This record gives sequence, C-alpha cells and structure tokens, in this order.
Amino acid sequence: MKRRDLIIGAAAALSVGQLIGCARVDTTQTGSVTATPDQPQARQPRPATPPVRALRSAASSRGLYFGAAIQSATLSDSRFRSSVVRDCSIITPEWAMKWDSIAPSRNYNYGEMDQLASFASRNGLAMRGHTLLWDKSLPRWAASALASNRDWALIDEHFSKIIGRYGNQVREWDVVNEPIEPNHGGNGLRQNQFYKAFGEAYIERALESAKARAPRARMVINEYGLEYNSGYEGQRRLSLLRLLERLRSRGAPVDTVGLQAHLDLRKGNVYADGIYGMMRDIRGMGLKVAITELDVAEANTGLSIERRDALVADETRRYLDIVLQFNNVLGVSTWGLSDSHSWLRTQRSAANRGLPYDREWQAKPMHSAILTAFA
Repeated sequence: MKRRDLIIGAAAALSVGQLIGCARVDTTQTGSVTATPDQPQARQPRPATPPVRALRSAASSRGLYFGAAIQSATLSDSRFRSSVVRDCSIITPEWAMKWDSIAPSRNYNYGEMDQLASFASRNGLAMRGHTLLWDKSLPRWAASALASNRDWALIDEHFSKIIGRYGNQVREWDVVNEPIEPNHGGNGLRQNQFYKAFGEAYIERALESAKARAPRARMVINEYGLEYNSGYEGQRRLSLLRLLERLRSRGAPVDTVGLQAHLDLRKGNVYADGIYGMMRDIRGMGLKVAITELDVAEANTGLSIERRDALVADETRRYLDIVLQFNNVLGVSTWGLSDSHSWLRTQRSAANRGLPYDREWQAKPMHSAILTAFA
C-alpha cells in the first residue's frame, strides 16, 4: 500500500471530534538539649539542593540540543539566567522577535530583541528565529498595507531587517508559523492575511525569501495541534503532510518541521500511532524535525502536587519516547523553563505546573522525564 493510502486510512480511522525536588529542612535534634522558651532549640541548617544534571549535556550526549523560550523581562532574575546558561544550548525569543512586538509601528524598535541577542552572545548560546510570518503577530499597519496593496516588498523588507540584524546568531528560522487549519479550506491552510493577499504561494515565497538571506540556516514550518487522537488533530496531521509534499515537489527550501508539542492532559494521552506515523512520513520526505515549544497543560489542578507532577512527567516521557526514536530529530525546546514564567498561567491556569522547574527553581519530575528520554 502506498504511503498516501496509509495516511488517508489513518486519518479516516480517527474518531471525530515522583516527588518535587525540594530541599528538606532537617529537624533532627542533637544531643539531649531540650528547647525551652528561654533556650530555643537551634535548627539544623537547610541542606544544599543536590546538583541537577544539565539538560543540555544530556541532549548533547545524544547529538541533540536542548533549549527554551525566554523573555527579556526574565533576564533580571539571576536564577533564570543561571538556569538558562546551565541547561540550554539554544534559546527562542518568546515574543521579542514577533513582527508586532518589534515593529508595532513602521519604526522598528529592536531594544528587547537586542537584549536577548546580547545575552545569547555573551553566554555562547545559539538562537531560534521565532517567527518571521505569523498571522496572529502581524501589526495593524502591515495588515492594512497587505490588504490594500498586496505587495510582497513589505514582507521582503521585514525579512531583510530581521535576518540582517540577527541572522549570524540564528540556527533555525520559523519562517511560517501555524499555516494549517483544515476547517478553513479544501487545501487545509489557514485563510489568513498572507493567504488572502498571495494565495498558498505565500508559504513558498516566504521560504525562498528567508533562504536567500540566511543560506546556512534551517528553514522551518512550525505547527501545533498534532499530538492527540481526534478527528480534528488527525486532519491537522494530514494537512501538514500534504503541504510538505507540495512544497517538496516544487523544490521549496523547507528542510525542517517544527512540532510545537503543547501537550494537553485534558485531551487524554498522546496518540502514539498518529505521532509515529507523522514522524515516519516526515522522515521519508528527507526533512528534519525540531520540537519547538514543549510544555504540558494540566487537566486537574485539584490533585496533590505529587500526583500532578507525575502526570505531567508521564505525558512528557510518552511524547519524547515516540519522537526521539527518529534520527532526524535535531533537538527539543520547552516554552519556558519555570512555571513562574509560563504562558499557561494566563491561558490555562495560574497554578499550572507544566515546565521542568517550579516557581522556586526546583527541578520537577518533568525535568527527570526529559533526562530519561534523552538517555
């Protein structure tokens, strides 16, 4: 049976639709001294937190990278800075490089992005370029210009400014972010401002424009919603594979697929067969894979901390155990490192514990799950 038949058949079969690593306070008494109001019992000092194995070294031992998304505001936190330098070999600007952040008006403001680039340079970190084109980060002035003029020169100018300024530090460019939306059209693509102005060709043109300015970097299509067993996510997997096939058949310079991997316990466990089949087909096209935005949304924050952390770790391990079977994976990036700086706090629950470190920068079972998966 041909691979195309296998993909369509798999989509048709889908249905519609550890303890926290905290230091303990040792309250053991010494000798026979008894505490009294006049003579309080001296407490033993808090033992040092045992050293945590760096995620970057575990990844590197397997020929992979480990990275995380960061914001310029978090650089003021010394614990954050030291954790990033210890654990990461690559960083992703969470917001600072997005078009509406760097150019809310026609006058580009590089301040926040320059801070991240400087931090990366001082600490020997590479960067992921996130993101050149995303309809949800298109500034109003650019959206208006595209709607009225449909002039590709606007996009070329944006690419020239961003790649020209940061291209020497960027290893991978998320050229087009989240182009898939099977409910919006027969070709499975989101009918966004770029599509309305240029049709499906905008994706290929963007890849070519970026590649011309960064010939040594990887060109990435970055996508979400590909991990679970539902008719909708099955169609998303199929639409992504079909887009990649069309781009490859036309010789477009795409060489890497970014799988965001925003895992979600409300959807059950990850769909091993669907993920494996998608990974197999991507590898069959000769493409690399980067796990770009890994985190876990919890289903029930009313459980005990121990149980919640175990569920998050198990889901992380399940996912990584599937994708890391494939030798075309380049590395893994989480969407943040600590729960204190997670987008899930505002988008899901303020109590969400879906990143490797808790708010006190203690490594959680998710950290161990990532180490185990790398091993």
